[in-house]
Amino acid sequence: MSETRFTLITPDQVYNGLVENPSEDKKKLSEFILENKSSGNSYIDLLADKLRVYGKRDAASYAKMFDANTRHFDGAIRCLTGLSAHGWINEYLRLVACDLVEHTNFTFKTIGRILGFSGSSFSQFFRTYQKMQPWEYRSLKRHGRKIGFFYD
Repeated sequence: MSETRFTLITPDQVYNGLVENPSEDKKKLSEFILENKSSGNSYIDLLADKLRVYGKRDAASYAKMFDANTRHFDGAIRCLTGLSAHGWINEYLRLVACDLVEHTNFTFKTIGRILGFSGSSFSQFFRTYQKMQPWEYRSLKRHGRKIGFFYD
C-alpha cells in the first residue's frame, strides 16, 4: 500500500498580512487584517479564521469551537501542518503581531489586547518567538537598524 504525502500547511501560507494603508489607528483587527489565503484545506482555513477573530487562546478552546476532542484536534492539525495545534496558533499570532508592530502606530499594550494577550504577556510572547523586543523589531523594520529605546 503506497503512502500518500501531503504538503504541510504553514501559517505564512495562509496569512495575507495587513491591508496596504493601515494608517488609521482607530480600526479594529478585523478591519486591519485581510482575508486569509485559501490553503486548500477547509479545516486549516477555518482555524485561521477563528484565530483572526478570537486571538490568543489555548488549543483546547479552539478544539471546543470545532466540537472536537482536544487530542483529535491536535492530531488533525499536526497531520495537516507538521506542527502541534499550540505551535501553529503561536506561529500564526507571531505573523499577525509582526505585521501590527511594523505597520501600525499602536502601542504594544494595544496590540497585545487586540491579539488576546493580557498585560505584559504580549512583550514576553513576542520576545520568545521573534527573539527581540517589539520596540527593537519596529525600529529595525522602520529605520533599518536597531536604535536605543530612549533616543532616536
